[in-house]
Amino acid sequence: MMESLRNFLTGPRLIFVILVCALPFVFLGTSSIGSVFGASFGTINGEDVSEMDLQIASNTAVQRFKSVYGDDFDFDMLDEDIKSESIKQELIVQKVLQSGAKSMGFYNERTIDNAKKDIIQNPQFQIDGIFNEDVFEAQVNSNGYTKEVYIDLMTSLLASELYRGSLNLFDFVTDYELRELATLLEKKSDIKFVKISYEGLKNQIVNTSDELMEFYKNNEILFFSDEERSFKYIVLDQSDYKDKVEIPEDYLKNEYENYILNFENTAQTRISHIMIDKNNYASKDLALKAIKDVEVLLRNGGNFSDIANEYSEDFVTKDIGGDLEYFEKDIFPVEFEEAINGLELNQTTDIVELEDTFHILKVTEINVQEPLSEDIIKSELTNELIETESLALMDDDFDLLEDMIINNSSIEQISDDLLIDVSTTELYTESNYSFYINDNQIKDYIFSIDSNLDEPYAFELNDKVIVVAINSISEPFLKPYEQVAGDVGELLSQSKANEKITLLENEMQSIEGSEDRTAFIETYNYVTQDNFVDVKRYSSLLPQEVLNEIFNSMPNSTINVDTINGDKYLVEIINFNQPEESEINEALEQYGAFGQERFASKMSEIINEDAFQSARVNLNNLAF
Repeated sequence: MMESLRNFLTGPRLIFVILVCALPFVFLGTSSIGSVFGASFGTINGEDVSEMDLQIASNTAVQRFKSVYGDDFDFDMLDEDIKSESIKQELIVQKVLQSGAKSMGFYNERTIDNAKKDIIQNPQFQIDGIFNEDVFEAQVNSNGYTKEVYIDLMTSLLASELYRGSLNLFDFVTDYELRELATLLEKKSDIKFVKISYEGLKNQIVNTSDELMEFYKNNEILFFSDEERSFKYIVLDQSDYKDKVEIPEDYLKNEYENYILNFENTAQTRISHIMIDKNNYASKDLALKAIKDVEVLLRNGGNFSDIANEYSEDFVTKDIGGDLEYFEKDIFPVEFEEAINGLELNQTTDIVELEDTFHILKVTEINVQEPLSEDIIKSELTNELIETESLALMDDDFDLLEDMIINNSSIEQISDDLLIDVSTTELYTESNYSFYINDNQIKDYIFSIDSNLDEPYAFELNDKVIVVAINSISEPFLKPYEQVAGDVGELLSQSKANEKITLLENEMQSIEGSEDRTAFIETYNYVTQDNFVDVKRYSSLLPQEVLNEIFNSMPNSTINVDTINGDKYLVEIINFNQPEESEINEALEQYGAFGQERFASKMSEIINEDAFQSARVNLNNLAF
C-alpha cells in the first residue's frame, strides 16, 4: 500500500507543483497580507495557524467552489457564516492533510528534492532563465522567510497535495459546505406577476405615413451614412529583398573552414560540486579546514554523491549529489572552467576558491559533439545571411522614405524613387474596414481626425514597412427616406412601445382593487398574469434576470424588472420556502455526480473521518 501511494511522487500528477510553488508569492501580492507573517491566529492539532495559512485556505475554498459550479460562481453571494465556516473547515483540511502526508510517508527526501527542483524552475527566482540563489534569497527574505523555512513550506504543500492525490480526489467540498450550498440553491419562492410583452405590444403598433415622415425629419442624425475613406499605399516587404542579396564569392567556404577551426572540442561537460560557505565559519581558515577534510574523504575513496549529501553547504544541490548539470561559460565562474579544463570522466578538481566559498568539482558526464556537415553549415549560413541582409536592404529604403516624408514628398514620389507600385483601396467605413494587412494602428490612423488627404505616413511592422496616404473621404450624408423606410418604422415602433410600457406600468401600479386589475389585464392581449409556487433560483420558468432579482429581495415585496428582450415584469414576492430534507439529500446526490468522475460529498471519503472529527481546533481573531 505504502509503495503504491509513494508512486504518486513521480509522473503526470506532479503537474500542479508549479502552481503550489507559486502560491506564497501570489498571496503576498494581495492587499490583505500585512507585515505580520509570524502572527498566529490559533492552532489546529497544536500547530499554529498563520496568515499565510488563512490566505491559502481562503483561495482554496473559492477555487473549489468554482471548479464544481463554474468560473462564474460568486463566492461572495454566500452568507458570511457559510463563507467563514468554509474557510475554517479548509484550514482544518489543510492541517489534517499535512498531518496525513507526514504519517503516510509523503514528507520525505524525494518530496524535499522535488520541491527544491521546482523552486529552481520557478521564473520568479531566475535571471535570463537561470536560477539565481541571490534573487531567491532576496525574495523569500523580503517576505518574511528564510530559505530553509520557504523550502519547508513548499515541501509541506507538495506533500499534502500528493497525499490528497493518493486518495484520487483533487476537488472536494466538505459535507457542511455541500449541505449549506444545497439549502441556498434549492430555496424556493411563491410569486405573483404581471408580464408586459415588448414584442407583443410593438407588433400591434400602427404607424401612419405622417408619423413616419415626422420621425424621420426629427431624428435625421439616426439616418446618416457612415463616413467612408480610401487610401493609397506602398509596401516594403522583406521577402521582396531576399532575391537582391548577393553572397560574396568564397564566403561560404571560408566560413565553414572557420567553423571547423573554431569547433575544437565542444564537448558538453556535466559537473557536480561540494561547497563550503566561508560565511558559515568564524574564519577563512576554519572554512578551508572544512573543505580540506572533505578532500581527504574523497582521496580515501569516499563516494562523491554521499559526501556531498552530508557535507556540502549548497542547500539546493546537496541532496542530489551536488549536481550542477552541464557547464556553461556564461553561467559558471571562470575559476570553474580553469579547474575542470583537461579533466577526464569521474576525475575531481583540487580545491577551488571563490570570494565567499570553497568548492571541489567532479566531472560526471562528457558528451563529445561532432561538427555539423559542410552542407548543413553552408545552408544555415546562407539562410542567416539572406535574412540579415534582406532586412538591412529594406531598412535602407525605409530610411530613404522617412527622409522623403520629412521633406514633404508625395507617396507617388516615394514610389518613383523606390520603384514600388502604388495601390489604392476601396472605400471603407470603420465598421467594414478589411485591409489585408491586419494591424489596428493602420486603421486608427486612416479614420483619425489627424490624417489628411495625400499626406504619407509610414508604419514599421515586423517584416514590412507600409506607407499610406488618404486618397478620398466621402462625407456622411442623410440617406433618402425611401432607402431607410424600414429602419424608420422599426425605430418609431420601438419608441412608441417603450413609452407605452412605461404608461402601462404606472397605470398598473395605481390600480388597487383586484377586479380593476383583472379588467386592466384583459384589456390588452400582450399583458398576462400568472402565479408560481416553489420557483427555484435556476428555474426555466422565468428569465434569469427576473429570478436574480427575486432571490435578492425580501418576502412581501414588489419588484419591477426589465429583461434583456424588453419585457417588463411586475412581481409580487409572497414568501420564500426552505427545501425539505429529502430535497437537500437529492440535491447532494446530484452535486456528487457533477463535473468530475467522482465528487466527494462526505469528508470521510477524502480523509479519515476520525482524524477530521477529532481535530483539535482553537482558532481566534479570524477576519475573512
